[in-house]
Amino acid sequence: MKKVAILAGGDSGEYDISIKTAGNIYEVLDKKLFTPYLIIIKGKEWFFTDEMQTKHFIDKNDFTLTINSEKITFDAVFIAIHGTPGENGKMQAYFEMMQIPYTGCNMFCSALTFNKYFCNIAVHHFGITVAPSLHYYKNEKIDVKKIEEVCGFPCFVKPCNSGSSVGVSKVHSIDELQKAIMEAFIHDDQLMIEKQIIGREVTCGVAMMNGKPKALAVTEILSKKEYYDFEAKYTPGFLELVTPADITKELEEKIMTCSEMLFQKLNCKGVVRIDYIVTPDNIPYFLEMNTIPGQTAMSIIPRQVKHKGIDIVDFYTQLLSEIPLHY
Repeated sequence: MKKVAILAGGDSGEYDISIKTAGNIYEVLDKKLFTPYLIIIKGKEWFFTDEMQTKHFIDKNDFTLTINSEKITFDAVFIAIHGTPGENGKMQAYFEMMQIPYTGCNMFCSALTFNKYFCNIAVHHFGITVAPSLHYYKNEKIDVKKIEEVCGFPCFVKPCNSGSSVGVSKVHSIDELQKAIMEAFIHDDQLMIEKQIIGREVTCGVAMMNGKPKALAVTEILSKKEYYDFEAKYTPGFLELVTPADITKELEEKIMTCSEMLFQKLNCKGVVRIDYIVTPDNIPYFLEMNTIPGQTAMSIIPRQVKHKGIDIVDFYTQLLSEIPLHY
């Protein structure tokens, strides 16, 4: 059987969600094919906890475990860390240097798509509509007049490198701008200020299946909050997910085709989720790409897999069987 290290945790506000995602993947992996090890990544500590609750630390020189004098090497790594260092290219770069196969997008794709502003530039280059936005580094002067002209109010202030809406603020007026900017800079040294697009929020999962990107489904996200923030995402009662979304067949096909194209053009691998805002005149505005989307039992991707009629165990077997060699 293949030994698979499932990486969980990380160093962002998404730590707890990553633990749940990894736990769900651990449960659904076919134990007749794989022997999974849940590896927690927290700062400089990388460890496996055995049944006696004893921690065994990873040797980072070759990414191995030693338990009872037995050295364990891994055939593959399943990266289930949301945010840094699992979704922004850092872990990918490490495994590429170690020449160890891992799931998901490569280092460059992960780093590019994790940065909201520069990902928007790439997506727009491929002909997809994006909202007007501005980009600032921490030491740059913020041009309030330009923000009013380009983005207007309300607008969104977002850390460029952050997931699950951590550090994101909706700003209704100039008076609220400074507080939102300070909040964003707590989480990153660069931010994006983006015009609010009025519409319905939808998301489309895409997975590499039999060597080709295949859209899973389109889900509508109905938040009881003013927008789809961290609380709405992870607090029961704040969110309704409708799969498939109640949209026209034409719009559904447009979103799925667009998502498959972006998956291919950005050289994605594994499974990703692409979010959009759809305006009343049925124009999908690209919002962001999640290269390691939430995969708890109640997350969007498992719901879409079920809607597609794919057995969840077979789905993860397929993801592990199609791991590309990134090095």
